[in-house]
Amino acid sequence: MGKLRYSEVFYSVQGEGRWVGVPSVFLRVFGCNFECAGFGQERGNLIPVEDMPYMKDPRADKTSEIAYKSIDELPVTPIGCDSSASWSMKYKHLQLTETIEQVQERIEALLPNGKYDEREDIHLVITGGEPLLGWQRVWPELLELGRKKGLKNVTIETNGTQNLQQQFIDYLNGDGKDLHITWSTSPKLSISGEEQFDALVPDCLLDMNKVENSYLYNKFVVRDIDDFDEVDTFVNEYKDAGVKLDAVYCMPEGATLEQQTLTAKGVAEACMKTGYKYSPRLHIDLFGNAWGT
Repeated sequence: MGKLRYSEVFYSVQGEGRWVGVPSVFLRVFGCNFECAGFGQERGNLIPVEDMPYMKDPRADKTSEIAYKSIDELPVTPIGCDSSASWSMKYKHLQLTETIEQVQERIEALLPNGKYDEREDIHLVITGGEPLLGWQRVWPELLELGRKKGLKNVTIETNGTQNLQQQFIDYLNGDGKDLHITWSTSPKLSISGEEQFDALVPDCLLDMNKVENSYLYNKFVVRDIDDFDEVDTFVNEYKDAGVKLDAVYCMPEGATLEQQTLTAKGVAEACMKTGYKYSPRLHIDLFGNAWGT
């Protein structure tokens, strides 16, 4: 029986990409290969990671009398990664480590009828952090438990920089072939603070194309029209490498409703000019991007 370290599991509606509005259980794993410190910051003038607000948060010190007791207490961070607690070692003490069977029990407890209802078609969303970083060995076990309870649709939200393990591919094309897998890849543009050399890895998306019952799309976080040339570069590189993309979405930068208000209209207008699909961030509109939503 495998074990998983994760930040949270919760029931909400999908806020982004292909399945916006679909009731889903979200499983957020711990660990990521990126920090994405550039979001919400002035281009070319980034605060060092060690000076980011969440790195200096006194409540992140587990020895403090005012220390956070759970992930749900964490504030929304307006700059940098909006889910930094799912990878920063400062928050490692807030993570849960459980067997896959225990994780599945938590998922089932959140389902309205304790199972995946065929009529409602509730989805499972595996997110992070980076869910393909070190955790692929446990996904066949978890998905098989879910499949036996009626699970049909799974979305894996990834930055697209991790190759799939052959064992995982074999499961998805074998025992798990009736699961429909949506690969929601969010390659990191320069506004994230990450380098294109690290963020653009076509081989990883080619691995995803090997899964027969699957749908692959890009979902880029953009600030304004200036980012769309970079989107073109990524999409063209993927296509030149032979990657089959089913769709490309562009989503406005902003971890808070106030930030979204500043960027959403401009991004939507840029999508209309370029032909890319626009993705909202519905969970921010509805819940303010709070943890557990």
